[in-house]
Amino acid sequence: MQAVILCAGSGIRLRPITDTIPKCMAELKGRPMLERVLEHIINAGIDEVHLIVGYKREIIEDHFGPEFNGTKLNYFVQQEPKGTAHAVSLCKDYIKGQFLIANADVLASKNDYRSIARSDASEEFDGLLLARKVDDPWRFGVLKTDNGAVTDIVEKPNPGKEPSNLINAGIYRFRKDFMDAVMQTKISARGEYEIVDSIRNYIATGKRVEYKAMQDICIDIASVEDLKAANEMPELQFPKPE
Repeated sequence: MQAVILCAGSGIRLRPITDTIPKCMAELKGRPMLERVLEHIINAGIDEVHLIVGYKREIIEDHFGPEFNGTKLNYFVQQEPKGTAHAVSLCKDYIKGQFLIANADVLASKNDYRSIARSDASEEFDGLLLARKVDDPWRFGVLKTDNGAVTDIVEKPNPGKEPSNLINAGIYRFRKDFMDAVMQTKISARGEYEIVDSIRNYIATGKRVEYKAMQDICIDIASVEDLKAANEMPELQFPKPE
């Protein structure tokens, strides 16, 4: 199975760290956080990774080269920050079958990556996403569900109007035809092509997208404070080689 990792962002909220390096190369436990994401994805059974790079991309390419831990890495350049769906679209001609999409700044556990990558690839679902249970869902993209399926993702609803306490973690698995929905994604009010809109497109065509609740720690590194907190967590460690 292939994976697409989004790591083109400049990380404005991580300045001054990201004045000289891309966001995904910020150090976590003494190593770039992209290394952690790659290790967990590869341990889950991924055998080829497409890295979507942009800001200071040469630092990523020089650090990792053509492979990591024996797994092939391909680089696709997002010249302008046009959104997550646009980033994914850059490798549409290289997707061979079911594939994962992950964000380089979302730190999930090895077990949760395995749970999404190794789920039964039956005809019962066309897409699968990881969800987090939180106490303040109104701050995030909240899942609206029906009988195990995701019917919508509601972005930052008003407090008390949330359809659930499950939020989108930004880690997905789709069939190859999801790329059709990506290519049909229209520009959003924020001026970007967004993967959440692609998922809505996919569901609207009758595709079944299911969710799995994450079982372990998950951290979204959005700011300097988030990175500091993650570095101070004793339970957040790099996986040992298997």
